[in-house]
Amino acid sequence: MIDQLRQRARELLSNGEVAVVIGYGNESAPEPVFITRPEDSYLLIFNAECRNNLAVYLTRPEIRGMGSIALVAKPADIKAAFVLMQENQVAPESLHIIGVDTDADGGFVVLPQRTHAELLDYMLKNKQPSELSEADLDDVAALEKLTDAQRWDYWQAQFSKCIRCYACRQVCPLCYCSRCVAEKNRPQWIETSAHGRGNLAWNITRAFHLAGRCIECGECERVCPAGIPLMMLNRKLAKEVRDAFGYVPGYALTGDQFFAGYRPGDPNDFFE
Repeated sequence: MIDQLRQRARELLSNGEVAVVIGYGNESAPEPVFITRPEDSYLLIFNAECRNNLAVYLTRPEIRGMGSIALVAKPADIKAAFVLMQENQVAPESLHIIGVDTDADGGFVVLPQRTHAELLDYMLKNKQPSELSEADLDDVAALEKLTDAQRWDYWQAQFSKCIRCYACRQVCPLCYCSRCVAEKNRPQWIETSAHGRGNLAWNITRAFHLAGRCIECGECERVCPAGIPLMMLNRKLAKEVRDAFGYVPGYALTGDQFFAGYRPGDPNDFFE
């Protein structure tokens, strides 16, 4: 598998199809690497510890300025790339996806070279939108059984731990605003200090900005130094979007995004 990955990267760079391959290096402690020379393709590795969602780099100006990109992408990374294409943040012709997935034995396999449309077809056939299974939603279901006051107390306690480091934002492939709402001060929408009001506003605002967009990679929760269950928030909103509108992000290349379109059959009982 590793030989296939390195060979694919070497060929893409040698043929001039891409200017940089974004993948993982350092087998003992995997980290993102940026390969620009064919002879350096031997640095690429892949194992179960390769967790970073590398699609986060696709919208970085310094990376886009390098030219066409090849992205070593797990299913979550592939879905993030699809959402970025759908939101017109990544030009499809400038991105080559080297898909990596698990095989029947629990190992890893490099997917055959495919167009984006063919890769989407693979995802739809082999990775049906099942992220929000009952097991995935156990924590959400437990929280929904609490009273309003109990839920308020729970989230107040969780958000009180937030130190406003913004690691969740930095690691998220779909937080790509050139200037975050949390940094705007004319007017100031979100208080910047790590206190109750500011922390509540920041975490709730970010969750709503990801509604209908979060692809369930879990990176935000993984890197949170305070251990806030951010994915519980994301899954709750994803469940509402799926149940009310039948929409699951990451399984389309074109068309309106969740918040960018309206169909006559969409629920509208919240309008007055």
